[in-house]
Amino acid sequence: MALTFDEIVTAAREKSAAPDPASDSWREGLEILLKDHAQTGSLSERGEGIIKNRYVEALAGRMQVDEFARHNPAVFQVPVKRPVFILGMPRTGTTVASYLMAADPANRSMLRWEAYQGGAPAAPGALKSDPRCLAELAKDEAMLKANPGIAAAHWEPGDGPTECVHLLAQDFRSLMLAVLAETPTYHDWILFTNMASAFAHRKRVLQALQSTNGGRWVLKMPSDALFIRQLFKTFPDAKVIWTHRDPYATFASSINMRGKSRPIFNKDAGLAYMRRFFPLQLALHVARPLEVAAERPGDIYNLYYDDMLADPLVQMKKIYAWLGDDWTGATQNGMETWLRENPQGRYGVHKYSLAEWGFTKQELEPYFSDYLRTHPVATAKEA
Repeated sequence: MALTFDEIVTAAREKSAAPDPASDSWREGLEILLKDHAQTGSLSERGEGIIKNRYVEALAGRMQVDEFARHNPAVFQVPVKRPVFILGMPRTGTTVASYLMAADPANRSMLRWEAYQGGAPAAPGALKSDPRCLAELAKDEAMLKANPGIAAAHWEPGDGPTECVHLLAQDFRSLMLAVLAETPTYHDWILFTNMASAFAHRKRVLQALQSTNGGRWVLKMPSDALFIRQLFKTFPDAKVIWTHRDPYATFASSINMRGKSRPIFNKDAGLAYMRRFFPLQLALHVARPLEVAAERPGDIYNLYYDDMLADPLVQMKKIYAWLGDDWTGATQNGMETWLRENPQGRYGVHKYSLAEWGFTKQELEPYFSDYLRTHPVATAKEA
């Protein structure tokens, strides 16, 4: 049975128990996605059920955020001050950087359970004891028990920092929604559409969340690289940490992670779709911030993957000096504890290669040539 607009909206209304969103900016993206699903017919029966649930949860979350806003207008008069955004190609160390900075009690990260939920923020001091958080952790435990190898490529616990893709999805303008299934029109549309409404919604969620548990926001989303101009329009006093890694190794790692997850949703791995759409998308992750960095050099810090692996605390101290933030005992202790408890490969080793997915370094070189002239991070080793 095909996914329908009315079916998703009705289910979201039931799940949220809230009125429809105050704005209809979300409609366009959802309609494009549904047309793509109908035209490609790529979703498996299981995948259709999962995708429907994601769309329903995203729209229900949007409804709940808007309902909270109706009853708490003063919250949205408080600015989001000096946020820090960590971006770059996927698989370039954005996760490690975000977890290290989240280990500093002076910083505030958006936790995964918060991203999945709409409505009221956690009570003061209850970020990791909120019943909604505990429910996500219980799901994590069951998932890891059922499939211990699932976390080798990437793992985010329910009470850990996550990406803002989930907030953008509540406006149905999120790269996450373009990589799950074969949605060719949506994939091109998301690269070039006006992201103002999605970023405005994202800002409202951050304002709601900080109203009970404050701190300077440190947020991770690799695809912010695609939308970096809109990021600075929405958050004019933002600072950006741009992570860099050999783009060929990064490409291989990213394609492998996406390719291995696609059969969950699709009738096949969709190699033709990935070959058609992903090289340009991943290249734009470096091309767009490269342009903006030339215009705003004081607002963007270059963090190199190899340097981060070699001595993460040294790199963090340099970032803090750049931000003008104090490096306190609590900062040091928090980061040291996180590193000790989360050694590389804790959940297994993620193995990948370009050849496995039918790519070669030579065919990808034109996509990354300009970037590598400025950031020569490619190695002689084949990915």
